Amino acid sequence: MVDPEQVIRRYQELHNLRHAGNDFGMSHEWVRQIVNRAGISTARIANPKPEKEERFCKQCGAPVNSTHAHYCETHRTPQQQAWRRYQRIKADPERYAQRREILKASKKRRRGRNEEREGTRSGSSWTSTL
Repeated sequence: MVDPEQVIRRYQELHNLRHAGNDFGMSHEWVRQIVNRAGISTARIANPKPEKEERFCKQCGAPVNSTHAHYCETHRTPQQQAWRRYQRIKADPERYAQRREILKASKKRRRGRNEEREGTRSGSSWTSTL
């Protein structure tokens, strides 16, 4: 039988359950149980992430508040500005619900106009000859 103190000492040297178990001919699960009973955590040690570099506008050099953008708010294209505005609306449930209602109403009006147009065209002479 292996002394638990030796197993714990070996695990603290290696910080690897499988390698410590191989030294004593036991599975990593046994090593984990022995070490956990001693009050030592076997959870992985997270590596610290490096800090992200601050981004600056390509045109004016002002700091950019987005991780993907290359330009500040004033130098972004209208399409990029619209997309950011949509993302902000989508993040707020109330504003997004209002937007959906407005879009539903305009879709209904558009559909009505298209149906009226189709109705007037069917009676015209150019469609009957085709």
